[in-house]
Amino acid sequence: MASGISDAIKMDHREIESYYDKIINSSDNDEQTRFQNLLTWELARHSIGEELVVYPIFEKLLSDGADMANKDRKEHLKVIWI
Repeated sequence: MASGISDAIKMDHREIESYYDKIINSSDNDEQTRFQNLLTWELARHSIGEELVVYPIFEKLLSDGADMANKDRKEHLKVIWI
């Protein structure tokens, strides 16, 4: 996977984590709602991007690519159900 894609994925993860932290640490309901909406949008965008671009590349080019893609899918499900 190219460094640009890898860096973008890492940046997405950090951004999503920061939204989660703001939801948990805020006492303002409007702020919590705003960041819940951002988290939902960014997580959906991120997951769809990986499904369309990253996972097919894993599965096509790497011997353990299907396992890697499935592991990532399970990790995303954990985040959704937090």
